[in-house]
Amino acid sequence: MTARKKVILGIIAGVLVFLLLAAAAVGAYYSVILKRTLEQVAAPQKQNVVFSVYVLADDAAKGLEDTAALSYGINRSEPDQDSMTRALGELGEMLGKELHTVGYDSLFSLADGLQQQEIRVILLNEALLDSLAETEGYEWTAEGLRKLESVSIGQEELTAEHTEGQSGTAEESVRPPSELPQGFVVYISGIDRYGGLTARSRSDVNILAAVNTKTKNMQLVATPRDYYVTFSRAKGQKDKLTHAGIYGVEMSVDALERLYGVEIDYWLRLNFTGFVEIIDALGGVEIYSEHTFTVKNIKTYQTGMNQVNGLEALAFARERYSFANGDYQRAKNQMEVIRAVIDKCTSPALLKNYRSVMDGIAGSFSTNMPEDQILSLVRMQLAFGGEWKVSSYTVSGTGASRETYSMPGRKLYVILPDQKSVSQAKALLAGV
Repeated sequence: MTARKKVILGIIAGVLVFLLLAAAAVGAYYSVILKRTLEQVAAPQKQNVVFSVYVLADDAAKGLEDTAALSYGINRSEPDQDSMTRALGELGEMLGKELHTVGYDSLFSLADGLQQQEIRVILLNEALLDSLAETEGYEWTAEGLRKLESVSIGQEELTAEHTEGQSGTAEESVRPPSELPQGFVVYISGIDRYGGLTARSRSDVNILAAVNTKTKNMQLVATPRDYYVTFSRAKGQKDKLTHAGIYGVEMSVDALERLYGVEIDYWLRLNFTGFVEIIDALGGVEIYSEHTFTVKNIKTYQTGMNQVNGLEALAFARERYSFANGDYQRAKNQMEVIRAVIDKCTSPALLKNYRSVMDGIAGSFSTNMPEDQILSLVRMQLAFGGEWKVSSYTVSGTGASRETYSMPGRKLYVILPDQKSVSQAKALLAGV
């Protein structure tokens, strides 16, 4: 699954999950199912940094034991040196010897050393692997590396009461209030991994949802993952917003609070396992297409309303080559899928397959919003009913090449924020 697909999935899944929790549970039967799901998603999450041992795809080594006599290439500019040292120690224990290492000045020179066979084995932070493969000249790493072993280095737990921070801003930014306010802001983080949620990873989807529970208005503000921003861990340097997630969800919160001057009350962290199954559990959704076009081997979408299943909704949301205005039409289609999902989630039709939908999301996200506060949202919806009005806005910018804090040594593609657009986003978030 490409990073582009994951971005689209996260935009839709973030809104879907929030509405499922805040507006869908009705009656005792559904409350029991919801409570069971909340016990999983609101449980303390211990973060991990995953390091993996790689060789070239055609290397003779079959397993970790075949690297015992080899020198390990490591990245001297690795963002988490302590965890890398611990990973080397654990690997040494597995092999029964202290590992010899060869240091490289950057992730790029490390990959060069492997490709040029200066070394045969390297240790990589998994969170940076996709960024490496997306860099011009290093696309070969997507298929040219073979993983022999992984070690997971535990970090602190993330709970509703505790978050790590590298500065005062990060420390305070995701500490939720004692009572659910009328208005609050949720950070929806879509990570670029499948499976478990414990591994620190890039955040490829970054959406702020400003919610007003009295007026039932929700303003979504999406920030491109390549936005060139600062956060406390970067020590004054700038980086891609997506890289903030490598240091934990609190660093993404920190970056967005600095960018928009807004206090973020809660976070919701997603992966994309089961997204298609969730849409299918809803019985599909009905979307409006402005154009007739075909996605090969998936579906032909007619101008007007189209009933789609999960796979077809995903294909509709990610297609851009069929349109003259490419990315802009794709963004409109993504918002259309979000609208269709919201309509389905806030209608009685959801109750038919509620158990299946909740089972689908249980392993796909975590949040620091306390269970009792989520349940209070549910009780509010049950007592007063009504539909939610959801508006969306995406900030813009200009593409450029800049060096980043997390991957020094080479200029990467970034988006320089358009300050007028950022100011507009600030106003929208404040106006809910």
